[in-house]
Amino acid sequence: MAISSQVLEIDRKKNSGNVNLRVLSKSRPWIWNFLSGMVLLIVLGIFVRVGFSALVVNNQKSLDRTITMISDASDVNRAHRFNISELESAQRIYRIAFASPEELVENGIYGLGMIAPSQVKYLTASTDVPSEKWEDAVVSEVGSGVNG
Repeated sequence: MAISSQVLEIDRKKNSGNVNLRVLSKSRPWIWNFLSGMVLLIVLGIFVRVGFSALVVNNQKSLDRTITMISDASDVNRAHRFNISELESAQRIYRIAFASPEELVENGIYGLGMIAPSQVKYLTASTDVPSEKWEDAVVSEVGSGVNG
């Protein structure tokens, strides 16, 4: 529907008596702009805080898992060290060394059949040979040392 120019002219003549009327812009006061900006900042801050908390919780979970793995590995290491100390004990070594070769000492380990010597002599360096020639010195007879 087209509005004719005559209708517009009639309408203008009717409103010509109200000269003080004018069209106002829909501007909001500055306080509303400030408050809406603050609300947006608060909501954004809450989202950032929630995201950061989720990241911290995820990293803490990973750290706890790593600490648990280290603790478990430490327990296994401690158990292995204890087993090694038992295997290296002097009593076990003597028991295996002096048992007869037919005797089963432990799981699949037989004795070595070693015997204790009847006499032990220790050799000491002769004072006649200077210490620079100790590597080349020949011991001709057991007990030929000074204390022998």
